Amino acid sequence: MSRILVTGITSPLGQAVGRKLKSEGHRVVGAVRSSRISSPSLPADELVALDLEDKRSFTNINGGFDAFVHVAAASEGTAEELMTITGLGTLHLVERAKILNVGRIIHISSMAVYGNIFDAEVSHETRINQSIPYGAAKWAAECYLANATDSLQAVSIRSPAIAGHRTHRHFLAKILHRMEKKEKSINASNPEHLFNNLVHEDKIAEFCELLLGSNQITKFQAFPIGSSEPLPLSQIVQRLADETKYKGEINWRTADSSPFSINSDAAIKLGYKPISTSATLDLWMRDLKK
Repeated sequence: MSRILVTGITSPLGQAVGRKLKSEGHRVVGAVRSSRISSPSLPADELVALDLEDKRSFTNINGGFDAFVHVAAASEGTAEELMTITGLGTLHLVERAKILNVGRIIHISSMAVYGNIFDAEVSHETRINQSIPYGAAKWAAECYLANATDSLQAVSIRSPAIAGHRTHRHFLAKILHRMEKKEKSINASNPEHLFNNLVHEDKIAEFCELLLGSNQITKFQAFPIGSSEPLPLSQIVQRLADETKYKGEINWRTADSSPFSINSDAAIKLGYKPISTSATLDLWMRDLKK
């Protein structure tokens, strides 16, 4: 039985990862910011207090670990806060991994690392064009992992929009929320664009668990993942409308930037098994009904 640290265990994705690891027989140690949080409500066998802003708190991570799954990050705040939590927090985790002789880190990064995207398709080879502090902080986290290649094996999964329990940050989740509120009209863009920039939290968790035991990770790798079989955005938005019984007006407008799709080939080579965009929506709508 492997002992795995999962940072961000209180987040929707962190909980999905915890559930998957426990179901596969791993012992999960969940890192939480507050020591007052109790484990019965979380998919973890143990909890450890970890504040990514406080370098001293990383010494709370003790004992033998086979790997870390690093989900925790800040998505809001000042540029300094984002870099401290998301960038330097990852550096401190890497340093702790070296001290404890942890050989592998699976890191949840973001499509935001690419910054301004000008390509119609994004892959692991797409050029980084930084534009926002959040993306820069995620990129810094990746660089710290890449620089530790001599002492540990690591991958960064550049996550797109995540579908699942309590999803709320990306634009489709915001559209869904507005539909649930029965707003009179909703704006959207690029109705004909074939969209696959959505992955369900359970599929990311499944991939993380697979990567923990993979023998193909010999050096740092960073890559995006998406769903297969893209759908027109108009069809996706209509699916959300049907599920919420939304009767308001959907206004399709010209976008401020060009849309793009995701090429998952690098992840597929490591065992990632994408499901169709339609199947991803099915899982998401299933979650809403629970």
